[in-house]
Amino acid sequence: MSGEAGLDPRRWGALAVIAAAQLLIVLDSSVVNIALPSAQAELGMGDAARHWVVAAYTLTFGGFLLVGGRLADMVGRKKIFLVGVVGFALTSLIGGLATGALMLPLARAAQGVFAALMAPAGLALLATAFQDPKERGKAFGVFGAAVGSGMAVGMVLGGVLTELGSWRWCLLINVPLAVLIIVPALRLLDDSRGSGVAGYDLPGALTATLGVGSLVYGIGQAETQGWTHPATVGFIVAGLALLTVFLVVERRSRRPIMPLRIVVDRVRGAGYLIVFLVGAALLAFYLLLTYYLQLVRGYSPLLTGLVFVPSGVGIFIGSLGAGRLLAKTTPRVILVTGLVLGAAGLAAFGTLDPSSGIWSLIVPAQLVGGLGIGAALTTVTKTTLDGVLPEDTGVASALTNAMRQIGGAVGVSLLNAVALFATVGTGPEALTGGYVVAFVVGAVLFAVAAVVALVATAPRRSTVPV
Repeated sequence: MSGEAGLDPRRWGALAVIAAAQLLIVLDSSVVNIALPSAQAELGMGDAARHWVVAAYTLTFGGFLLVGGRLADMVGRKKIFLVGVVGFALTSLIGGLATGALMLPLARAAQGVFAALMAPAGLALLATAFQDPKERGKAFGVFGAAVGSGMAVGMVLGGVLTELGSWRWCLLINVPLAVLIIVPALRLLDDSRGSGVAGYDLPGALTATLGVGSLVYGIGQAETQGWTHPATVGFIVAGLALLTVFLVVERRSRRPIMPLRIVVDRVRGAGYLIVFLVGAALLAFYLLLTYYLQLVRGYSPLLTGLVFVPSGVGIFIGSLGAGRLLAKTTPRVILVTGLVLGAAGLAAFGTLDPSSGIWSLIVPAQLVGGLGIGAALTTVTKTTLDGVLPEDTGVASALTNAMRQIGGAVGVSLLNAVALFATVGTGPEALTGGYVVAFVVGAVLFAVAAVVALVATAPRRSTVPV
């Protein structure tokens, strides 16, 4: 959608379609986690195969994001978006009908590839559809609500589907949901592409995909094998080396898959770092609070999911509120305020004990933190796309998603290791003590992000129109 498309009355319907697709992607990363124990038992999967159900999706999603973003810029964002949604639905169907221990991880890997097409194409369509500053803030507020609340929605939905039906429905439900996205997408979305994009950077695509994939896999190995294990060190070093080669390739390429002008911008670079830090703290928070509720409090998957509702509500309200405030104040004010609230919410979990009150601590802390996280996610997503040239919108969107994905992988592995290291002895008290330390570290990550926002996201002296 370009030119006068910003006045197209269909743009709000298009926003609903794009937000629903992003919700589907984020939801799927958490809904399957709840179903894993049941799937493992039914399919006779070992612990290694179970690990790959999660790791395969993370690996391919993170690895192919830059490729997906550049394809969207070259081929057309609507085309790539629709290919992603259809492929995601088909691979979800295959996973839901899995009959063996190998079939499910392979389906999840394919899901990740199609999600890597869908996510940056959708965000690029959003960025090009809403060019008026006031409308753009509101649009990113809705998008941020979908991204931020998706994890909480997935926790609840996974618990409901697993307990009342079967783990298979955690994947099969993607098929009707995808149909509800595809049908209006055909009518409401206008295609767009980067007019300056021609040719394809194959060396850049290979080094980016292999580099991000190796880095994400190495970080995943750290969670199970430890940070000093040869496989962990080897894959992380290989990933960093490949990404270094990637930067050299991009600097010399005539048609780079990721033009370096995207990341050298001060405000946008800070935004990517903030996305990384927020992703690290948020995903680790969901994982560790799940452990606490199930292992310490003995909650069922369904009840565990319901406890996360306040977080989703807070993120939803915070995102929509930030979308409206962006037209009235600077992004830096909203971003710093949101990150401080997020830090306060996680810091409150530093007082957690095995009998902490749900209504006196866990619910209000999630609401406060959720409000801040929603505001921060909405604002930082908009910040990383403001001022991007039209031909770079897809790859800039992909980089935003990639930083969130890599940050989540780092955070889950790092904070889980912190919790294990801080757990002294056995029993509920010892487990809770480990989680408390990890929650405090997560709060520190939010505080660091707030400092970055305060120092580095002052308005640009000049902005290149999108």
